[in-house]
Amino acid sequence: MEEPEPEPESRGVVLDVFPLGLLIGGAAAIARGALANGSGYERLALAEAWPEVLTEALVAGVVSALALQAARTARRGGAFLLAFLVTALVLAVYLSGFPRVAGDAVVPAVVAAFALAIVGTALSLAPIRGPVALGLALALGVGLPAFLASRVRGESDGMPIRQVVVDVVASPHLLTTVRARDDAPPGPGVLTPAVDQTTDTGDKPSLVLPPPAAQEFVVPGAASGIRLTAAAGADLSVIETLPAALTEVRVEYRIVVDGEVAWSETIAHRRMPQGAFDTSNFQWRHVATDGEKGVPVRSGQTVRLETSFAEGQDVDGLEGANLRLGFGGVALERTLRQERRVATADAPNVVFVVMDTLRRDRTGVYGYERNTTPRLDAFAADGLVFEDAYATSSWTWPSTASLLTGRLPDAHGVKSSSSCTLAQRLPTIAEALQARGYTTAAFVGNPIIEPNRWFDQGFETFEVEVPHFRMSDEVVPPALEWLREHASLRFFLYLQLVDPHTPHRPHPEEAERLGLPSAPSDWPERGLNGVLQREPPSEAVAKYANQLYDASVATGDRWFGAVLDELESLGLTKRTIVVFTSDHGEELFERGRHGHGHGIHAELVRAPLVMRGPGVPRGRRDGVVSNRHVPTTLAALVGARLETPDPPVHLIDDTLPDQVLFETTKGVWGAARYQQLLGLRSGPGVTHWRESDQPTAEIPASDLRRYDVLADPSQVNDLSGLDLAAARADVARIRARIEVARDARPPLVLGVGAQGQSVLEGIGYAGGDEDEPR
Repeated sequence: MEEPEPEPESRGVVLDVFPLGLLIGGAAAIARGALANGSGYERLALAEAWPEVLTEALVAGVVSALALQAARTARRGGAFLLAFLVTALVLAVYLSGFPRVAGDAVVPAVVAAFALAIVGTALSLAPIRGPVALGLALALGVGLPAFLASRVRGESDGMPIRQVVVDVVASPHLLTTVRARDDAPPGPGVLTPAVDQTTDTGDKPSLVLPPPAAQEFVVPGAASGIRLTAAAGADLSVIETLPAALTEVRVEYRIVVDGEVAWSETIAHRRMPQGAFDTSNFQWRHVATDGEKGVPVRSGQTVRLETSFAEGQDVDGLEGANLRLGFGGVALERTLRQERRVATADAPNVVFVVMDTLRRDRTGVYGYERNTTPRLDAFAADGLVFEDAYATSSWTWPSTASLLTGRLPDAHGVKSSSSCTLAQRLPTIAEALQARGYTTAAFVGNPIIEPNRWFDQGFETFEVEVPHFRMSDEVVPPALEWLREHASLRFFLYLQLVDPHTPHRPHPEEAERLGLPSAPSDWPERGLNGVLQREPPSEAVAKYANQLYDASVATGDRWFGAVLDELESLGLTKRTIVVFTSDHGEELFERGRHGHGHGIHAELVRAPLVMRGPGVPRGRRDGVVSNRHVPTTLAALVGARLETPDPPVHLIDDTLPDQVLFETTKGVWGAARYQQLLGLRSGPGVTHWRESDQPTAEIPASDLRRYDVLADPSQVNDLSGLDLAAARADVARIRARIEVARDARPPLVLGVGAQGQSVLEGIGYAGGDEDEPR
């Protein structure tokens, strides 16, 4: 009897080893998902990336199967034991996620690997061979993991995205007044039930409806699946307005939809006994129906918001009182669900670091002789450095709004304490990335960048502590914890660190490294926070202020390094874009003053700007740029879109504009304060202009400054009197740019209420002669 011909070796691999590899790999892929723990984000990320995960698992499975098959063929115990250990090692490396995931995953991964190695060994000895084994392996090794991954994705709610369809408060043109008092007409404003930072009593942009009053609007025709959100409440001034004989005023708040009362509540606004203050009596009452936030509405419906005195309320003495109460945060919005995604080559992670109050010329990468920024310098050596970048303003509110929206201050409208609420109609970089599947978070040390001003738009997580500055030792650790929790997902992390900002609190090791001495005897008790300098400081105070600033810069750099180290330890460095910049600089007595916001010279508006990561080339880029183009550049790099009124600039691919604007509304010009100052850097020249209505050709040299920044980088020699025509030509350019920006500005941008003003005063930003913007 003839012996059957042996199967070709290649066919034996396909019909013997490959099915075994599929089974081991499929089991490994399922085990990898089962080992994911914590918040469940890692399991979701594995499910999202299941083709990549399964491919890696199958490679590990086939390598393991080859080792076991070779040992089985050798029929030697030692070889089989060695193959078993190799199989366990390969699977342990895969299951631990090395090198991307490690730490807590290693021990359970090793246990699971030995279990899978035992299963693989048993399967390698099983009699099932040939096409039957291959079919079974495809079903269990590929089909089952894919099915389980689809189940995990299907069971996920995704991330909630709050989409504001209409900001009713900021859309007065939509509102019709149907009832009003002659002496106190309704309108937009800011209400603050109480100045208390721990409860929901803070500022809200509101429809102010002194009772009895009513305003209505028609839900726009394009709106669908939306709810009207609002909160009822009274400003703290209401209690102060009450006649002495009244201890409370009872007000009925109603929302009426097409003539039917959809929500109502009667609230008693009470005067508290002397020494007692229960903020629960003053908290916002959020509108909710059917267990959900807001009231459901449909296109074409008429919505009316009403206030009236409750039945039985004594109105004696109230007729002439301007009772500032109404509905805060009125908006038409919907909640969408966006699938969470994982980082890919065309959509890498993004970390955006803004170092508040950091001067460009106090960093090593830009030539400072003291070693204040070793981590930034090393980061820049491997990244892209913009040599001549500018912030849009010399203080925080307008500049930060530009960094989030890509717009000039005159286009977003955040310019002063009376105009500091970021309009909800403006798209932000966080919203643009969220729509691209990014999980978003912001950790902020500056208390004026907060949700009450709508700076949290697009951020699923937003952490800030009002009214306190939090230095990086308080901000970065929770940010790193968030980073570890979300490392498996596609993420956008925004950090606004404040170490170079007063009140300085340098890290002891950095202070020692830079030789920071003790404060001089004439150092102000409050430090220099918010102090308007009327007289030149002593030489000792000026010197110590500079040394203290440097140590604080080094502290911020130290914590920036901690962020970079965490990215490296998580294996995320090569798939994360990191951007580093500042919102403005700081004057350190160069012109006899300390602080920022009061001018637009180089030490206040020139900013560091460094980028590194996928799609970002290495080297240095000359040319004048604005860091407001960072968000449009990030959007372009990750395949998102951020709309701006002017053509978006991509700092990497586009020709650099070589012309930038900057400004402040808090400017000091001679003896005049709170001046609107506008600046233009174009080529080697920079012009400062104190804005006025005068025709350009008639603007006097006294309202202009002009410098040659190449010959005079410190901007000491004012050339406006010698080059008045060039300065006026720059003003014409400024006016043309500002006109376009102001045409795009939202129709209504509201300011601070009592809480916001209290915060500004509490941190030394406002109040009497010490008013200095930050």
